[in-house]
Amino acid sequence: MEQTLSKDVQEKLDMINWDSLKEKYGISRETFYDDPHLATQLVYGQMTDLVHAHKDNFSGDLSLRAYPVADSDKWAVKLFTMEKAKTADSLFLYNQPITSEKVKEALLERGYWPAQDGKNVHGYLNANGGRPISIVLDGQKQQFLVSIHQPTNRVVGIPVEQARSFFFDKDNNLRGKGMYGVPFTAEQANALIEGKAVVHSGQRKDGEAFTCCLQFDAARREPAVSHPSWFKEAQRAGMDMTPKQRQEQQEKAAQQQKASQEQGQKKSGGLKK
Repeated sequence: MEQTLSKDVQEKLDMINWDSLKEKYGISRETFYDDPHLATQLVYGQMTDLVHAHKDNFSGDLSLRAYPVADSDKWAVKLFTMEKAKTADSLFLYNQPITSEKVKEALLERGYWPAQDGKNVHGYLNANGGRPISIVLDGQKQQFLVSIHQPTNRVVGIPVEQARSFFFDKDNNLRGKGMYGVPFTAEQANALIEGKAVVHSGQRKDGEAFTCCLQFDAARREPAVSHPSWFKEAQRAGMDMTPKQRQEQQEKAAQQQKASQEQGQKKSGGLKK
């Protein structure tokens, strides 16, 4: 089934100087116009999955990121090459070392998981470091979520407040963001903003229900599937429950607490007599 670009994506793609990219790097506009996934990544400020670039004096895989040019109707494109695989000593954000051992451990955790074609894929298991880190910018300490962008091995951060604005408006109302046809609850949104994993139940395009584990990906600027190393932690936090199940659990706990208080009052009254 042929996939088409939305009007918004098409308009933004048309603002890019593709002739320059073709001349410098041999990257054709068709690479993006024919691939809605790559096109959406590019025009919404994400670093794209790797694309092959080739010219007489260059051949390799690059990731692209587009951004609007001030006072212009054109968009510029920045290109990133693949970096060496990260180690605990090479994790930096804004030239500042990441010092949290827990965050470094989560960022570097690698393993296998089954892909859609049934084959095992190897890569980073966590979409982010699991918790915010502190970075000093312009003399002020700020909280960032941090991820490793898998296609290029770059360390990428997003301010926690920017992640919050993805889910909530200025009046702290949910924006209705969700995945797989199911919106996030406020509890899920707040957990994702803190870098935690949540278990999310949704529906595939074919109508089949399924459950997955999610974290907020700082490189992609949106929630993304995080592989199962976080699953048990999310379950322990009760994030695998549906809103209805959580409400029923809370009501049951309230009833038990009320019954316990009433029983205590009866015993206390009996002693007084």
